[in-house]
Amino acid sequence: MNFSNRVFIVTGTSSGIGRSCAEQILELGGTVIGADKNASAIKNGSYEHFELSVTDENAVKSMIETVMEKYGRIDGVVNAAGIWGSSKPFYEMDTGLFQNVLDINLKGTFLVSKYAAQAMIPNKRGKIVNISCIRASVFRNNMADYAASKGAVVSMTSAMALDLAPYNIQVNSVAPGFTYTGMTAASFDKPEVKEQSERLIPQGRLGMPRDISSVVMFLLSDLSDYMTGTNVFADGGYHIQK
Repeated sequence: MNFSNRVFIVTGTSSGIGRSCAEQILELGGTVIGADKNASAIKNGSYEHFELSVTDENAVKSMIETVMEKYGRIDGVVNAAGIWGSSKPFYEMDTGLFQNVLDINLKGTFLVSKYAAQAMIPNKRGKIVNISCIRASVFRNNMADYAASKGAVVSMTSAMALDLAPYNIQVNSVAPGFTYTGMTAASFDKPEVKEQSERLIPQGRLGMPRDISSVVMFLLSDLSDYMTGTNVFADGGYHIQK
C-alpha cells in the first residue's frame, strides 16, 4: 500500500483515532491536511494543520479551497473528529448539549464531506471514510445523544455513497469498539473497568487507535474500490456476541 502523491484530509488529528490515521497515511507516503479545534503534535513535512471547528462551515469551506489551490486534488477524507455524550438518561439531557454532540459528530462529518466531495467530483475518484461506533447499533444506558449521532453517521454514509457512486467516489464508515484513546483513557485506566470491558470482547483486549486506523487505510486504498456504503466493525468481535 502506497499513498505517494496522494492528498488526504483527516479531522480530529490532535489525538486518538484521527491522529493515528494521519500518522499512518504519512508512513505510507501520503500528504495529510489535518483539522482539529486543538493544535496537533504531528511533526512531519508532509503534514499541514488547520486549527478549526468542523462545525464552522465557512472555515471548512476555506480549508478545502486552500487545499485545492495548493495541491489541486483531494484523494481521500477521514472524518474522525468527535466527542462523547453527556452520559445521562435521555430524559435528563440538556437540549443544548444534545445538539452539540449532533453538531460535532454528525454536522461536522457532513460539512467536511460536502466540500471535499465537490472537489473530488471533477476528478471522478476519491474515498471518504467516516468514523462511526458500535454504539450506532449496540446500545447501553445513558447514551441517546451519542448513539443518535453515530447512528446518523452510518445512515448518512450509505446515502452519501449512493450520491457519489456515479463519480467513482466510495464512502464507507468504520465502527470502533472499546478503543483506548485520550477520550476513553479516564475510564479504561481504571483496572476494574478495563478488565470488565475486555471480558466482553471475544479477542480479549481493548482496541488501540492503530487497530482502527489500519482498517481506515484499507478503505482509503485502491484495494477497497468495490466497497461503498458499508459500515465496517473493528471491535474485536464485540458486536457478534449474544
